[in-house]
Amino acid sequence: MTCVDLTCPDTAQVFLSRIHSSFAQDARPAYRTDTGDLTFAALHDASAALTEKLRAVPNAQDRAPVLIWGHKDLRYPVAYWACLLSGRALVPVEPETPRERMRQIAQTCGASTVLVASGSEDDITHVTATFRDSELTVLTVDTEARPTGPVPVAVPDPRDVAYIMFSSGTLGQPKGIQVTYANLIDFVGWLDNLLPEPAMQAVSGNIRHCFDVSLFELWTSWTRKLPITALDHANFAVSTFYVQRLQKDGVGLWVSTPSITRLLLKNHRFNGEFLTNLRTFVFCGEPLTKPIVTELFKRFPGCRVVNTYGPTECTVAVTSVDITPEHLEAHGDLPIGYTRAGTRLFARDGGDTGEIMIAGDSVGKGYLNLPEKQSRAFPEPQLYRSGDWGRVDADGLWHFRGRMDREVKVQGVRIDLNDVEAHIRRQPGVEDVVVDTYMLRGEPRALDAYVIGAASEADLAQIARTLEAELPSYLVPRFWYAGFAMILNNNSKLDRSRLAEASKVAGFRYVHAQTRATA
Repeated sequence: MTCVDLTCPDTAQVFLSRIHSSFAQDARPAYRTDTGDLTFAALHDASAALTEKLRAVPNAQDRAPVLIWGHKDLRYPVAYWACLLSGRALVPVEPETPRERMRQIAQTCGASTVLVASGSEDDITHVTATFRDSELTVLTVDTEARPTGPVPVAVPDPRDVAYIMFSSGTLGQPKGIQVTYANLIDFVGWLDNLLPEPAMQAVSGNIRHCFDVSLFELWTSWTRKLPITALDHANFAVSTFYVQRLQKDGVGLWVSTPSITRLLLKNHRFNGEFLTNLRTFVFCGEPLTKPIVTELFKRFPGCRVVNTYGPTECTVAVTSVDITPEHLEAHGDLPIGYTRAGTRLFARDGGDTGEIMIAGDSVGKGYLNLPEKQSRAFPEPQLYRSGDWGRVDADGLWHFRGRMDREVKVQGVRIDLNDVEAHIRRQPGVEDVVVDTYMLRGEPRALDAYVIGAASEADLAQIARTLEAELPSYLVPRFWYAGFAMILNNNSKLDRSRLAEASKVAGFRYVHAQTRATA
């Protein structure tokens, strides 16, 4: 575990210098896309050259944040490292972000510069036009650039902000989540313990860079000098090509949300016979379900499956556990893990069950310019109220029980949607499920269930009948849907906000009529 000395002002500088200097003159690939490769040497030189350009921006001494606009492009890691070297907080922005939202983000964080991590003239024109009426400087990224001389690394205080992630689902004022250099260094140190595998040849590049789970991939690559095989999310529909690239590049570490892996499992070549180097799977961002792990154990015999949990506010993840066959056989959902070193988890009201509270070195600086949210979520420094229900057993193993804000009232009855989903996930053939309210004239009147894995109307009917035998009838969803395409949000999670669309195109529908009175 890396020790972060907050009293030493050059801690972050030494950390960044050591890693960045190791890239110099290394001709091995650092980042691979379907259009080309970027070597570590080119990453070193181009990021140093871009750092020179950043330092020439007006008022650069203020170290205002920098937006990085782009997706899975060779220019992206160059822009990322230029921000780190210049001591500027980086703010990832995906191309799908609406113009007004981009302007809101820039205004909220006080950005001075936008780096366009794309070689498309249309993209450059789009970003330039978005900020035409602002004072922001728009810079392009050149992967072949070289610095004019040695570029000293900035000396940020470990408590300075390293990056700001804006939550994808926030309406109104964007919610910027600030993570410091100290948090980042602590996370990278934890990776050494989490992933001791020495024989990996390459790392997946599944996660969008606007989602902090991508830090698993980026920093594993950078600290171990391994190439990333980047997935352009526009290519989800042609997964065979990506699987072929994984095989060619010898990817040994797979980092993913469960939703991404569920999509890849539809490809029959996603198995250990074809992907002979792929031995380690790390999951974060969503609850990992038993059917996914069961299928991975079947297709990749002897593989390692690591489940993790953590909010963006606490630097990617704060728990981890290697999933075993015993976990699959046990009652209930899979555990989320044991607390990582330097961090402490506890139930808010004491005991073994309650709101998960997170304290310690992983807890970030908090929300940007949102004092009310800040005071609620961060009651004191290095302490975060997660808003998640959890339970810890006698051995310190944590279990996720769902979000606290998912309790609804349907026709006068309080219902915890997490509990209903948990019962449905235990049914045979169910890979995952989302339960939501059915609204009629603005009021919740019943429950909808969107089931992944059910293959017919009869399957849905059987699940409903089983639930009715186990639960009060008001907890059994009335409207059931299956056979719809999964839509992922920018964080590669199942997009719950788009489920209304799924109800219109679902291949299988079932309306459940109560057969017994409510108890």
